[in-house]
Amino acid sequence: MNENIPDDAPTSAIERRAQLLEAMRQGGGGWDWTRARETYKVYPDPRTVRRDLEQLRKAGSVYRDRETGLYSLS
Repeated sequence: MNENIPDDAPTSAIERRAQLLEAMRQGGGGWDWTRARETYKVYPDPRTVRRDLEQLRKAGSVYRDRETGLYSLS
């Protein structure tokens, strides 16, 4: 494994999204992709963060406010 990647970094999309959802539960409030990206152990590409947020939305775990564009817990 790359020495720059922490041992506890998620190795799959499922683990990444679970980590993000837990951070959202602890942090509360509205989330955009830049705030969400700060919670990752290893900074992914912005498209990955947006995709993770959208997958959580499609799964019903979070919702997206139409006016602000921020994601919040359902």
